[in-house]
Amino acid sequence: MPPSDINRREFIRVSAAGAAGLGLLARAGAAEPSPALRATRKPMVGIQIGAGVLAQNQERVLDDIQQRAGVNTLFPFIYSHISTWAGMPAAGYRGGNFSVPHMQYYKDTLLTYEDMRAPEFGNLDLLANLIPAARRRGMKTFAWIIEDNVRPPVAHWESLYEIDFHGRRTDRHPAGPCYNHPQYRGYLLGLVEDYARSYDIDGIMWSSERQGGLWNALGAFHNGAGADPGQATCFCEFCQQKAKAQGINVERARAGFTALEAYVRAGRAQQRPRDGYHVEFWRILLRHPELLAWENLWLRSREEVQAAMFQKAKSIKPALQVGWHIWHNVSFSPFHRAEEDYAAMTAWSDFIKPVLYSNCAGRRMQQFIESTRENVFGDLTNQQALDFAYRALNYEEAPWDRMTSAGFSGDYVRRETRRACDAVAGTPTVIWPGIDIDVQWEGVGPCTPEGVQRSVKGAFQGGADGVLLSRTYSEMKPENLSAAGTALRDLGLM
Repeated sequence: MPPSDINRREFIRVSAAGAAGLGLLARAGAAEPSPALRATRKPMVGIQIGAGVLAQNQERVLDDIQQRAGVNTLFPFIYSHISTWAGMPAAGYRGGNFSVPHMQYYKDTLLTYEDMRAPEFGNLDLLANLIPAARRRGMKTFAWIIEDNVRPPVAHWESLYEIDFHGRRTDRHPAGPCYNHPQYRGYLLGLVEDYARSYDIDGIMWSSERQGGLWNALGAFHNGAGADPGQATCFCEFCQQKAKAQGINVERARAGFTALEAYVRAGRAQQRPRDGYHVEFWRILLRHPELLAWENLWLRSREEVQAAMFQKAKSIKPALQVGWHIWHNVSFSPFHRAEEDYAAMTAWSDFIKPVLYSNCAGRRMQQFIESTRENVFGDLTNQQALDFAYRALNYEEAPWDRMTSAGFSGDYVRRETRRACDAVAGTPTVIWPGIDIDVQWEGVGPCTPEGVQRSVKGAFQGGADGVLLSRTYSEMKPENLSAAGTALRDLGLM
């Protein structure tokens, strides 16, 4: 069912009303939570945490995060093949589902039990082990499902991945599994049903840190300078069938991506178009409007998947909270921001977690500029392109030569939180910003307790209903995790 056909149930409005109180008051104009609110409600304070530390030191870790930062909600990386998320060494790591797949829910996918089950901890069922321990401490547990940035080391995953316009199967970011592949949808819906029926979880968060082929061809994302413009997706049989049904000419779309690939490769070779980079980009779009149509096809397909996951969870346990981790690229790319319309997402979202990682944001913004200056922003200097991005995104941050060391400020977190809260105002959807605590990224200076405090305070000053301490517990220094608790105490929320 298309997202626009989804009717929000009254129970969501009722159940979300209390949790939304903090954010709604701030959206009305308050700079900080009121004294009355401090006395009567506590925000959601979540933390992302890997299977490795939970499997080996669960009781100690739960005590630590609760005492240091007042954590009341756990977001374990319950399904991932990426060692970083599990907090484990990469050597010998395979990963997968750290709970037990109940195969009656996976009849619509070719993935087997062996394909999905993480082997690292034997028969340990992480969710079954974690949930009662969390309950004893008054903590909630959300199943945190993230798409991997590389194809899992499992043969059956290969056929689920997108195909580029040259007809080649992809294997890594910025591509991924195809949203229109029925067996990938079957896997996702099976996973949601399994977690919802088999475990006493409180919610589900899913992440897809991707965008469609048009922006990927430009490398319009942080760390995008090395992206192959010839791997724009997806042109699998299912996407082609869907495009034809919508009146999109597949071969004209393919021709548009071919022209775009040539444009990007010429830009990287410093071959400036006759009329400049920006004009040439728009000329390509005018000659090949199918490029935008294909991007829209990709985007709407992802939204259909999110809506279907939301509906599946609600049909099983109406009280489950279902929401989405939003890729950090929304903070750098005006193109990606246009696609991530929080107001539209409220139809299938109990919560939205925009990634607002302030410490690494400066370098990530630089990477976005460096990549797009090879094409669409090639007529500008680095600083001019950055000034445009700041103006377009409503930021006031450090200049080009200081942004890596300075990162972004607490004001960035406040502004982005306010923007998100304004988008969902009047709906039951709540905003839980992701807060940077020692997120590791090339060239970035050290995270500091003062920076963490500014980010946490910025989130609540912007109207947040909670915060999600990120990226994963195993990266976090104790003093920086404690700083989140200090900020909450300063605000009267802990």
